[in-house]
Formats: sequence, structure tokens, C-alpha cells
Amino acid sequence: MISSDKNNSLLRIALGVAVVAIIALTFLLFQQYQHVQRLGYVSIHRQSLLRSLHGSGPLTAADASSTAVWMTFEYINRVFVLPSAYLEINLDITDSHYPRLTIMEYAKDAGLAEAVALVKVQNAIGAYFGSKQ
Repeated sequence: MISSDKNNSLLRIALGVAVVAIIALTFLLFQQYQHVQRLGYVSIHRQSLLRSLHGSGPLTAADASSTAVWMTFEYINRVFVLPSAYLEINLDITDSHYPRLTIMEYAKDAGLAEAVALVKVQNAIGAYFGSKQ
């Protein structure tokens, strides 16, 4: 009986320590999040990286050179406010992963160098805005 009581006491102590540690870590995580938010790394409105770099509002043809091969077409469509199928049709993309396809993956599928695929995407963005004028 004494051994069982001792085990229960140790278990309760361990559980109490674990709960206190979780509360302390949650508090510290919240403080760090607020600090990062004050520095401007986190947007309350969850703006995209490019939008925050270029000010408010959607990006334009002048910003097309900001695209990079790691970006997905979904991301590009969102920051440039393009119709969801515009790049898919314009670049003749048949991969079923579109729009969650990166420019790198598009280049590989199309048998293009990444730099060439990137330029094609940038030109398509420019063409979209050119047709809107």
C-alpha cells in the first residue's frame, strides 16, 4: 500500500511539473510571437511576402521580375490577382497538380531550364497586364 501511495504521489508531482512547463512554454511562445509581429515579420492580415515588400495592393507587370522558381502558380495568381486558369492556359500546363505546382516543377515537366520557365512566367504576367490596358 505504501508503495502505491508513493507512486501516485510521484505521478501527481510529475504531472504537475509537466503542466507548469507547458503553461510556461506557451507564455514564452506567445511573447515571441508578439515580438516578431511588432518587428513586421508577421502580418495580422496574412499578406503575402511579395505584397508586403511592394506595399499594399496587388502586384503589377512591373513586379513580374520578383517571381522566383520556388513559387507556386497558386501563389503567383494570388499576389498578381490573375484568373486562376490564366497561366495554366497561357503556358499550356497539363500537370494535374496545377495550381500547386512550382515553377521549378513546371520547368522539369516541360523540359525547360528553370531560368527559361521563369522568363516564360514573367512574360505571361506582363502579357496579362498588357492586355488589360
